[in-house]
Amino acid sequence: MNHGSYKKMLRESIHESQKCQRNWDLTKPMDPDDEDLIVEAAKNAPSKQNLNYYKMKVIKNREVIEKIHNRTKGFGPIYTSYDPEIPESGSYSPETDEGQFYTNSQVMANMVIAFCKDEPTLVREENDDYSQDRDMAIGIAAGYVNVIATQLGYATGCCKCFDDKEIGEILGDKPILLMGVGHPDKTKNRRQHHTEDFKFPTLKKYKKIDTQYV
Repeated sequence: MNHGSYKKMLRESIHESQKCQRNWDLTKPMDPDDEDLIVEAAKNAPSKQNLNYYKMKVIKNREVIEKIHNRTKGFGPIYTSYDPEIPESGSYSPETDEGQFYTNSQVMANMVIAFCKDEPTLVREENDDYSQDRDMAIGIAAGYVNVIATQLGYATGCCKCFDDKEIGEILGDKPILLMGVGHPDKTKNRRQHHTEDFKFPTLKKYKKIDTQYV
């Protein structure tokens, strides 16, 4: 039987790891062994038939990270007037295209993992594009990174809103998902933009997972 304190730690890891960190303490380096363990988690996450549907670019070069960050401007203004008590305030309307857009500063982290498309080395069937299996595999890998990084004391943030063509030219591969991992800036609210005067909203109240036990 697991000790109660261990279960408490697991529960805290679950709830902490699902938060998106938007700012970072770049004065503190990550432990190389921790970096290796996080990458190992991403590489060894389950995938359909254990095949390689994705490959990864692990980016620690600050200049490259900033170039990537500059190509993630796409947040807002759809959420700038968001009120968690009014569901319609977070909905899209044509008028919301006008206004200030912000970069997704979760990719300004100490380390960024770019999940890119790969073709499985084993061909299962002719003309199979593997797209559903790939999306599922990357999602599971990102989940592994979230939990393992959190248990090591780091924060994470996923980003899907970016110019994949321009970032693909930087990395040599078009990314499907970008994921920042690093030390959170504990002097700021986690939703405060890393470089701009903007606080990202949270839509957590919308997340209602219908769960039925059969």
